[in-house]
Amino acid sequence: MKNKDLDFESSFQRLNEIVSVLESGSASLEQSLQLFEEGMKLIEFSRKQLADAEERVRTLIKTEDGFREEPGVK
Repeated sequence: MKNKDLDFESSFQRLNEIVSVLESGSASLEQSLQLFEEGMKLIEFSRKQLADAEERVRTLIKTEDGFREEPGVK
């Protein structure tokens, strides 16, 4: 899966697939290592996505009409 095609949900789905394969014990040692490496990259990507989302939520400001986002935030 290419990074440009990746979003949080697809990353999470792929991580679940990797865990299933690794838990089944059906992969060779080399395949397991490759899957583990891919999984670690997906975890890092997901952590960044969650941190970015958390930052956006923290910048929301309560107003009379609801909430607004601080200027300059993604």
